[in-house]
Amino acid sequence: MSTLEVTFVSADRTVWSGSAAQVVVPAADGSMGILPRMQPTLAILERGAVRIIGEDGEVTERAVDGGFVSMDRDVVTIAVDHADRATAAR
Repeated sequence: MSTLEVTFVSADRTVWSGSAAQVVVPAADGSMGILPRMQPTLAILERGAVRIIGEDGEVTERAVDGGFVSMDRDVVTIAVDHADRATAAR
């Protein structure tokens, strides 16, 4: 099974790093799901929640105010100024 290698960083720390099955981000054009073997992608993020679904199904969710995401060859990089724990499951 293919996985994504994800690095999620804010200005002052690494928020999350590891292998994931799926990532969902609040892109400027709407919610965007990222899966293994997708075309290379670069997108601006807006206010919303970044959701990372780990290989084991565990969900990590953080609220962000903006940033960017890039994906190429199953390597995902998410960079934001600030990331907080999301307030409630959606």
